Amino acid sequence: MTANARSAFEEGLALEKSGELDKALVSYLRAQEMSPQDSEIAYRTAAALMQAGYLEEAQSQLRRIVFTEPENLDARASLGNCQLLIGDLENAAQNFKDVLDRSPDNRNALFGYATVCLKEDRADAAAESVEKLTTLMPNSPAVLTLQAETQAKTGHGAAAIATFRKALKADPMQHGALLGLAEVLLKRKRYDEVIECTIRANEIVPTDPLALELLSDALGGKGELQDALLAAEAALKLRPSSQSCLVRLSILNRKRGEHVRALDYALKAHDLGMKAHDPLNAIGAALAALKHAEEARSVLTGLRAGKGLDPQVRNAAVKLVSANVAGPSHDDAASRDAGNGALPESGRVPVQNQVEDTLTKGNARGEEMPKARKPDETAAIASGDGHASKVLGLQRRDLT
Repeated sequence: MTANARSAFEEGLALEKSGELDKALVSYLRAQEMSPQDSEIAYRTAAALMQAGYLEEAQSQLRRIVFTEPENLDARASLGNCQLLIGDLENAAQNFKDVLDRSPDNRNALFGYATVCLKEDRADAAAESVEKLTTLMPNSPAVLTLQAETQAKTGHGAAAIATFRKALKADPMQHGALLGLAEVLLKRKRYDEVIECTIRANEIVPTDPLALELLSDALGGKGELQDALLAAEAALKLRPSSQSCLVRLSILNRKRGEHVRALDYALKAHDLGMKAHDPLNAIGAALAALKHAEEARSVLTGLRAGKGLDPQVRNAAVKLVSANVAGPSHDDAASRDAGNGALPESGRVPVQNQVEDTLTKGNARGEEMPKARKPDETAAIASGDGHASKVLGLQRRDLT
């Protein structure tokens, strides 16, 4: 490392320590231009790129390090974590395995490999890594959250609830634990507790639609269909291409008697994945509710036979929606307010630096952790139903 490169590198370290990540990244890149073969600079640059959300660039840097230094386990584990965040689960798992073969107690790799297994619905395979992690880091909120997720997916719901609560006691801002706890409680129809968890989760990360989706399901379970609809619409605005959100909106509209809107949402969901069963079920149910029994039977028969949606039935459904365009079932302004929320900056994916940072900071899902919003910063949603209830960062107020 040349003297000028060392100066730029140390400047980057100081800036990163003070929280000025963008400026730190500029300094690291300048240092790398001066000493392109220096692996220490390259690794720190890759870590900063990951933390800033430039995952493809970080992956490229880390691959070069691993290629020239195959025994650099830190770089290989970070490469696995980068691939995990990108969604390349196969290569991520392989890199984590390679690290664990040489260093069985590597916390970064243990956490990453267990996370990959959970994402691939291999909870039993995750259990061994999670057990090692809980021995190495028994009080880590992130590890406790991972343990609880594993328990939930292996049929130990009561234990999962207890472990999620333990994680939240250690860190009340643990977003992953709040969502995981909400999912387990939802299966047990403990709707009020789900609502409480999802409100807290949304205040921590208002750009995550999962909290809104879980809230919608809990409100729907309580029979509060209008509020459930608002939450589902807000989730869809954060993730417009979500098939699950569209199906949820179809079901809620059908329950509220707005069958044409239900059919419209079901068709949009089907177009996102024509082999998925849930949208086809929603189309059939909406057609049946609209008294189009023959078309509904065709949909459900095709679903059972694995044939999908008949083109003629689809055309008939599209014409039905076009001929009976239903307006919003509630105030347009309310819908707009329900969906308000800062979207992530385009071109970046807000992520933590690496799994090791995740373990240290206690965020098991790897999201950026904005400060919680104050109650008076929440949006107001007008409703004339005569009562006030807090709906996930959306404050419904009686205006009468």
